Amino acid sequence: MADEVDVPVLTDGVVTLRGHRVDDVAAVTEMCRDPEFARWTTVPRPYEPAMAESFITEACVQGWRDQTAYTWAVDARDDTGAPRLAGNIALRAQPRPDIGFGLHPRARGRGVMSRAVRLATRWGFDTVGMPVVHWECHAGNLESWRVAWACGFKWAGEIPAFSAQRGELRDAWRAVLRPGDAAGPATRWLDVPVIEGQRVRLRPYTDTDLPRIVETCSDPVTRHWLATMSDPYTLDSARAFVLRGRLAAALGTRLGWAVAGRESDQLIGDVALFRLDDEMCPGNAELGYWAHPDARGRGLVTEAVRLAVEHAFGLKAEGGLGCHRVQLGASWGNAGSRAIAERLGFTQVGHFRLDGRLGDGTYEDGAWYDLLSADPR
Repeated sequence: MADEVDVPVLTDGVVTLRGHRVDDVAAVTEMCRDPEFARWTTVPRPYEPAMAESFITEACVQGWRDQTAYTWAVDARDDTGAPRLAGNIALRAQPRPDIGFGLHPRARGRGVMSRAVRLATRWGFDTVGMPVVHWECHAGNLESWRVAWACGFKWAGEIPAFSAQRGELRDAWRAVLRPGDAAGPATRWLDVPVIEGQRVRLRPYTDTDLPRIVETCSDPVTRHWLATMSDPYTLDSARAFVLRGRLAAALGTRLGWAVAGRESDQLIGDVALFRLDDEMCPGNAELGYWAHPDARGRGLVTEAVRLAVEHAFGLKAEGGLGCHRVQLGASWGNAGSRAIAERLGFTQVGHFRLDGRLGDGTYEDGAWYDLLSADPR
């Protein structure tokens, strides 16, 4: 390829972007055959070496020649210290400036692609004069978003049924980077910590929790107090709930946990801190929680909420959220939810008339509470 077009070599001393060579065919084939790579991209299935060769000798060359797509091989050192192909990255000029990238499995988790994206976008801004670079991925690809986030891309939202993949339309996540944006994160990424209590454990959700979520959100008591549940509530509903929580944590707006029994690790509830990005009231958080039917009345959710509150008030330097105030609202007649708040020292600060809709379509007053970091608990 080097004989066909002049591909600039970009490097930061750790990662190098260069033109593809014919001897990259084997590594590109390996990468495109990886199930995780194929899951999030549009590479053909099955992927054959001839496809890699055509990509290298035809598609990449043509893109550079007509200045519509600037594609590089990404080189980084492997475990032996030798430079090897670690992925592909492309800046596409038409129909709008955007970026696409993919990593070989052996290079994941090393910060390789973040370095590559910074090199490519800076070149696009400074050399090509791109006014913006768009990023897009299929909804759910948090690893791709982490790369874009680390490089300063700003979240632009989700578009349903927007991104084509092998004859189907998938929901898409999108973000943008402009020339003057800092090359580092614009928001907090909240990784979900595991917090151990006496009888419960707060931890990230797993696929094994999905049936228990369905049971909880199909329960008549849950549905009475939480009127926005889909009906029927299915495994797909549960998956969507978990994904929304993961995305919100990645955007720094919400931190939620699966509440599990400490001995069994079985899901018994949910607790979350949200509205963490309120610019008008920094240091505030709102609290929400629910319990699986077989966990009610045992004090388990009370313990979980206490752990979440302590994390909210914990110093940022020590891994906490650094909040000074936590508030929560409950339907006036929801004695169980209100008892948890009062048991943990929350003060009732409001009685809002017809504040929320119930599962039967009627409205009920709301009781609002708050707790300050300096309050006794």
